[in-house]
Amino acid sequence: MFLTQEGGIIVKPISILLGKFMNLLYELFLSMDITSIGLAILLFTIIVRLLFVPLMFKQNKSSKLMNYIQPEINKATKKYRGKTDQESMLAQQRITREIQSKYGVSMTSGCLTSLIQFPIFIAVYNVIRNIPAYVDKVRALYEPIASSILKDEKAFSILEAFQKDSTVKTLSTVTLENGNINTYIDVLAKVPSDQLADLSKSFSEGGFSEIAAMIANNSQAINDTYNFLGIIDLTAAPGFHFTIALIIPILSMIFQFMSMYATPQQTSSDPQQQATMKTMKTMMAVMPIMSFFVCISVPAGVGLYWAMGSLLSFLTSLGINLYFKHADMEKILEKSAKKAAKKNAKKKASGKKSFWEKMQDAAMGQVPEDSSKPRVNNKAATMSLKTLEADYNNSDATNQKVEYKKGSLAYRANAVQRYNDNNGGKN
Repeated sequence: MFLTQEGGIIVKPISILLGKFMNLLYELFLSMDITSIGLAILLFTIIVRLLFVPLMFKQNKSSKLMNYIQPEINKATKKYRGKTDQESMLAQQRITREIQSKYGVSMTSGCLTSLIQFPIFIAVYNVIRNIPAYVDKVRALYEPIASSILKDEKAFSILEAFQKDSTVKTLSTVTLENGNINTYIDVLAKVPSDQLADLSKSFSEGGFSEIAAMIANNSQAINDTYNFLGIIDLTAAPGFHFTIALIIPILSMIFQFMSMYATPQQTSSDPQQQATMKTMKTMMAVMPIMSFFVCISVPAGVGLYWAMGSLLSFLTSLGINLYFKHADMEKILEKSAKKAAKKNAKKKASGKKSFWEKMQDAAMGQVPEDSSKPRVNNKAATMSLKTLEADYNNSDATNQKVEYKKGSLAYRANAVQRYNDNNGGKN
């Protein structure tokens, strides 16, 4: 169901809160005799996006600092450059992580910022997509009609038949439930203005002249509510038609391209991080195209929000880039290093690690110590791969059925285990 304020345990409360704000903005415009919901959507998008500026600033700052300290990382990992053996790659990742930790930056900072924004973006999308669920005056345009249909089984059948026969995709996505007024309003709210006359005619021919009259009487108010700039129906999906509404998905794609390329990209010599950044670049090329096809198939009101959001994201990125262009990066780096030192000291004292650090340790083969279990041979853990392999090959381990490729991580792990077994697990 659309009208029932949905979104789950996290998104739903945010949707309700933002919906109340959207309702307040529309009431404000109505007080100025502006009935179009389009202007309320634009102002709503601007205000919500402004709330994200501190998060975007933090994300861009992390990217700038990552690029600024990259020469130091390149110098420290120079001897491992181009090497693909397990030891060299792990050493390069460890050194990179240590330098990043020293300055309080990481590759995951941008991901965390995006994760924080994601439920809010979904909540905003819910509000824009389901205006009658959150805006009282818009719901009031459909509620009397839905209530009248609710009273008669035959009237429900007419609405159901209209929904099934409609060429509008958004109508078919609503699960129409007999007796649930919310789903009735969902269908009515998804009917484009130019099809309201057809809906009224269906009820008139079915013997429900009162319902037909209510639809006809409210059609002008509905048209005024969803008409944007006098030319775009915000309830209708633009589709692949050469109409003025097509400009919304086109602008959404262009603005998103501009926004993504205005966002500073991190650089790294670490192969693992390079692979991550390559994936991000691919997403940068694909996401704007995806946004075009999404905005083509959803109501123009959703596309309007998406296009405006992308434009604001681009302008915000330009402003942040301009700030850092004239900022003293040495002072920013020094301040970040001091803050990181305090944070790292506190974390070291507590002995705790973040989820991302545990993930990185696992990827690098570092297993946290458990005082309740016997300690492994520390000497073996620090021995060279060559020495371990020699000890492994001289033992009876080579008589085992399982064979591991020399130099692999599994081969080394078994070499360590064999050395510990042969030496009784002593240090």
